[in-house]
Amino acid sequence: MASAKDFCRLDQINGVANYILVRGDGQIISQNMADAAAFAPIISTGGTQCDTLSTDMGGNRYIHLCIERESGNDLLIFSLGRYYLGIFKHPESERQEIIDNVIYFLKNLS
Repeated sequence: MASAKDFCRLDQINGVANYILVRGDGQIISQNMADAAAFAPIISTGGTQCDTLSTDMGGNRYIHLCIERESGNDLLIFSLGRYYLGIFKHPESERQEIIDNVIYFLKNLS
């Protein structure tokens, strides 16, 4: 089973600027950014929407949301069951490449 420490490796994925892992209630479990508390409720709400979409789509596990930001530092939100993961991408990075790499990372957590 993966631990919060395993998620520290997320910042090693090319294109990931920052990450925040929150519980369903928005409590931060792991993060690598100073203002994580400001984004935790957004990630929790987005994760809940991912859960709803997953149910509506027959249980597809890796449903994610993307919040495009004018800065290009888009926020990607993934549902992980009782937890939600927020990824901020570097503005110059390709969104789909990061999504693919994050999903690969998640599938390979021990």
